[in-house]
Formats: sequence, C-alpha cells, structure tokens
Amino acid sequence: MSKLSRQIRNLVFVLVVVLLSFACTIELLQIQIVDGEYYKDQTANTYTANQTVQAARGQIFTKDGKVVNTNRLVYKIIVQKAFFKSGTENDVIAKTLKILQNNDQKWIDTLPVSKTAPYKFTGDDDEIDTLRSKLELGVYATAENCMNALYEKFEISDSYGQEMRRYIAGVRYEMLIRDFSYQNRYTLAEDVSVQTVIELKEQSFMLGGIDIIEEAIRQYDGKDFIPQVVGRIGAISAEEYAELSDKGYSLNDTTGKWGIESAMESTLRGQNGIRSITRNSSGMVVSDEITKAATAGNSVRLTIESDFQNDVQAILENHIKWLHYNNDPTRGNKVDAGGVVVLDAKTGAVLAMANYPNYDINNYIDLINNPKDPNPTYNRCIYGLYRPGSAFKTITATAALVSGIANENTEVYCGGIYTYYDDYQPGCIMGFVGDVTVRTALRYSCNIYFYDMARQMGIDYLAKVAGWFGVGQDLNLEIGGATGNMSTPEYIESLGGTWTPGSTIQAGIGQLETTVTPLNLAVIALTLANDGTRYQPYLVDSVTSYDGTKTIKKTEPTVAYKIDADKHIFQVVREGMIMVADDVQWPMGSGITQLADLPYGVAIKTGTPQVTTDTFNSTILGYYPAEDPQICFGIVLEKGEFSRLMVRNIIESYFYNNYKPVTNEKGDIILPWGGQSTNTPGRPARGEADKNNSDTSSNTNNLSLIHISEPTRRSYIS
Repeated sequence: MSKLSRQIRNLVFVLVVVLLSFACTIELLQIQIVDGEYYKDQTANTYTANQTVQAARGQIFTKDGKVVNTNRLVYKIIVQKAFFKSGTENDVIAKTLKILQNNDQKWIDTLPVSKTAPYKFTGDDDEIDTLRSKLELGVYATAENCMNALYEKFEISDSYGQEMRRYIAGVRYEMLIRDFSYQNRYTLAEDVSVQTVIELKEQSFMLGGIDIIEEAIRQYDGKDFIPQVVGRIGAISAEEYAELSDKGYSLNDTTGKWGIESAMESTLRGQNGIRSITRNSSGMVVSDEITKAATAGNSVRLTIESDFQNDVQAILENHIKWLHYNNDPTRGNKVDAGGVVVLDAKTGAVLAMANYPNYDINNYIDLINNPKDPNPTYNRCIYGLYRPGSAFKTITATAALVSGIANENTEVYCGGIYTYYDDYQPGCIMGFVGDVTVRTALRYSCNIYFYDMARQMGIDYLAKVAGWFGVGQDLNLEIGGATGNMSTPEYIESLGGTWTPGSTIQAGIGQLETTVTPLNLAVIALTLANDGTRYQPYLVDSVTSYDGTKTIKKTEPTVAYKIDADKHIFQVVREGMIMVADDVQWPMGSGITQLADLPYGVAIKTGTPQVTTDTFNSTILGYYPAEDPQICFGIVLEKGEFSRLMVRNIIESYFYNNYKPVTNEKGDIILPWGGQSTNTPGRPARGEADKNNSDTSSNTNNLSLIHISEPTRRSYIS
C-alpha cells in the first residue's frame, strides 16, 4: 500500500471518529439539555413496594419432646401486582389455572357461589353478605346477579368459556377480599407439585405477575393426638384483620383459630421479613431484594406427656368399646362421648386430656363440611358442661366442716327418706343406712346426710365454698373453657325456674342446674389433694427457641385460691374418699382388680347424675396416692357407666407404664383392662412397699419400688 493511500485511510478514519463524536455530543446534549427534565422525572418517579416475607411459625412439642405441629417447606404460587402488566390479569390467571388443572392441583377459591351454572350460593349468610357488599349489590341479589357483577367489574370476557370464566371470577374475588395490592401479595395455591412448578417456569415469559416461592405451611404431625387441645391455623377473617392489622397482619395472613395455636399466637407467629420491589414509571422493575430477613417464631412445649396421653385416650376409648361390647341395656351401653383430664397434683399442670370421640386434625375440613353427632372436634374436657352428681358431695362435706355446722363425729340418721319437709321428701340412693358421719356418708354416698348439711348451711354459703373449688369460676386455662354454673336462686330464676327449699338440698348432692366440666372435676380433686390450695391448671410447660433446644420462659405453678381451713378437715374428707375406693364393687367380667389392692390409698368420689328420666351420666374425681397425691383426675361419660373402672388403668399407666386391654379374635374389647395380676406379680399390700429402695430403673412394673414422695414415673419425667 502506498504512502498516499495510508494517509487517505487515516484521514477517513479521523473524519469518521470526529463525526461519531459529534453525533454523540449532539445526542448527549439532547438527553441532558433538551430532554433532561423528562429523564430526570423518569428517574425520580420510581415506586418501592414492600411485601411481607412469611416467618416460619413456631413448633408445638409434648413434654417429652415429640413434635405435634411443625412446618413443611412447599412450593407456593403467588400473585404480585408489581409484576402484573395492566390489562393482562385475566389472561395470566387463565393460563395459570389451566396448568394447575392439567396437573390436578387445587387453588384457593372461597367465592360462595357454585362452580357451575345455574349459579347458587354455597356459603353461609356472612360470606354471602360480604360478597354482595363488595359488589355493592342489594340484599336480594341472587347468585346469578353476583356472578354477572363480577364478570362486569373485572371485565372477564365470555370468550374464556363458562367454566374458566367462573374460575377467573373466583380468583379475582379472592384478590379483592384479600386486599391484593403492591404491598399485599396474593397466594393462589400452595403445596403444588414439582411438575406444576416446572411448567409454570417454562411459561413464565407469558405469566407476568405469577411467582413461585418456597415457604413453610403448617404440618399436623400429631394427627389424632389431642387435636382439640393443639388447635389449627386458618386464613385471617375480616373481623380478625380489623383487630390485628395494627400488629402487622395482612388479609393474606393466617392465624391460630383455637387451642394452643390461638392461645399462643403471638409466641408462635414470629417476625415477618420485608421484600422491597422498586419500579420506575414505565413499570419496569429496577430492584428486588430482601431488606429485612424473617425471624422464626418461638416454640411451645406442652405439659402433656405423649405416651401417657396416648394411654389415657386408649383407656377412654376402650372403656366405651367395652360398654358397647358388654351390651348391658341398663348399664351404659348407649355411651357415645366422654372426657378425661389428669393433672399434676403438685402444680396443676395438665398431664393428659382425652376426648371421645376423637379425630384426625388433617380431616378437620371434611368434618366441618360433613358434621357428625357427637361432634369429635368439640373439646368436652373444657367446654362440656355436666351435672357432677354425687362427686359434688366432696364440696358439701368440706363446706359443712369448714362452716362448723358439723365436725367429723357429727351423726345424721338415714332412714332412707329425708323427712324434714312435709311436702318434699326425697329418698337416699342407698336406702336405709342408719347413723352416718361425714366419712361414712362419703363412703356410702348417703343423700340424707348431704341433704341435711346443705339445708343447714344454706345455698349462699354452699355456693361460696363451691366457688373456692372453682365451680362457676374461670379456671384461666390457656385455651379457655366453660366456667360452669352453681345452682343458686338467681341462676335458676334466670333460666325461668323457681327456687324452692328443696332446691337447696338437691344442689347439695350435685343435681339441679349445677354444671361442671371434666377439668372442673379434676380441679376439685386437686384442691382437696392440696388441703384447700387450688392451683391454676395450665397446658404450656415452657416457651422455647424454634428448635426447642433453649428454654426462654418456664411456667411456674400459680395458686388460684387457698381455703382458710384446718388441714384436718381435708384429712377427714380424704379418709371418706379412700373408703369409697376400698368399697367399690366391680361388675362381673370387668377384669379389674380392686383399687384396695394398690400399695397406697386412692381417694375418689363417684357420681351418677341424672340427665333425663331414663338417662344418666357417669362422673368421678379423685387423686393418687391419697397419702401424698401426685396425680388428680376428673372423668365424665355421657350416657355411660363404671367410670371408676378407668381409675386403676390411669394409675397403672402413669406410675408403672402398664396398660393393655384384652381383645378377642375380632378385635372387640372384651375387657377394658387385662392382666394386672399377671403383669405385676407379687404386689405388696398397701403400706408394705419398700420406701427405702430408690432404684426404680430395673422393673417399672414392680410396685414394691414405689415411693410415696417420689412415685415411679416414666423415665423422661423431670
């Protein structure tokens, strides 16, 4: 190449560079000077939306560390307004729902209207009223009116087809009631399959606004383990949101609905994180980051011991099955429900709370949609109200002794009929008993003695003493419960009844309209066991770190009330209750060894309260060992009998880990308990146990190793 050619080429190159530089300068001047204000506005007009990042909910453990409710990571499909392109919402929803349909996946749709035409309302009145209100329709608007209003409001064309049109309307309505916005994402579906996730990601370029995240959902590992106690979480309602919005909840949140999940909501919930999404005025996302990490909630350790709870549940269920199998038409074969509560006598901690019928918490929705009678979701132990019957006589006996109208030697003559009133002369269930003191009155459950004591002290004093034992009082259990009622003139009149002198004596034997829960019965026993000190029952042993390894707060026993009375009064009542246990006669074929054969005294009081003319319940309260109580219990069988047969089973299970019913080849419960005498050979008589031998590890079934101060318990009990 010649020198001239090179010079020409260099000149051309320089000219091109100069021209390009000039063009860039002109463009820069255009951007910075001519269009500067426009681009300045574009930069300034960004919008940052903060969305909630869900925190993992704390777990629920039993006393011995078994998980009842925990969390499981799943794929969720969420809808985010920050990524939606205006006008594409219905198309995106339709494409997403089609993928879900093809993979047989469900999505959230609570629109209270049938899925197919002709449209009908499917929800309750409140849900239907909310729908009409959101759509600004009158109270007489039909389901068809509501659907047409939804189609018009959200511009859902009939080109989608009737089925998909209804589905889109359901999603758009859900977004409406969940306050879908830049701040509030909407969860369309949760726990979707991996295949669904893959297909959604493959078509993500057509699904602006749809996102897939991994988050935890509640997993109910406990299944049928105290579901009435543990409870369940659910979507937050409008009413709940009105109360909780200032605590950081959104309409897309979940919250505890009942049980421990509700009572410990603030502990379990944790602290949500924040996801910040910034868009410019053109809708383009310029940043998306987690600006505050979520913090998992703390966990809850219950006072309930898993193996013992399972045994008590089985004891209750098997006893009822035995009554059905035994099929004695006069003795409780119509029993269909019941509850058992066992408390730690030293603290008030709930050791077991069994309900029958029971259910799997994972089937809760099916039970709500297809209710059964009796209702298994109902916690009879704390909400079931029953007349205590003769179990109440322990309170009447205590009141008589505390008031001073009687002492331990005061006798009342029982001739089988109470003749104090001319116009009302009720009888004694035992017939003729003769002269009885408080001990023998308890032993024989003599109505005449307690009629007379109630009459002498009067209903006001009896009601006051009953309140000391927690009857008609809020027991302040974490998950709530019914207060029960004491029969008083005011209460009877509030029910439309009339108070008579005979009402007082009926109240003295636990009849009339006095009602208690199984927990109430256990608390009465607890108060008697502690010589008048009533501890507040509780279910939460401690609050721990999420994984349960660190205790944050330990529950300390709380004295709810202390009866100001000489301890000897409670000893007298105790002796009468021991006589009840020692005298209990077991039905033929029960397979139950006498309570009198246990190494220490059992203090109990039974009741057979009348419900209707020919229907009776079976109640019992008590504690063991009577000399140094470790456990207290309260039992109710609806239309049942022989609740006392469960007492030995409960004692054997708790102290000696020894429970197994006898069944036939068909699996029928032919004995509610079997083999005590063979499983625990050579039991000593009461009081002959070796109290000096502290080694209980070699044989938990050997009663000779029990201590009054430290009875043998399962190895994990602290």
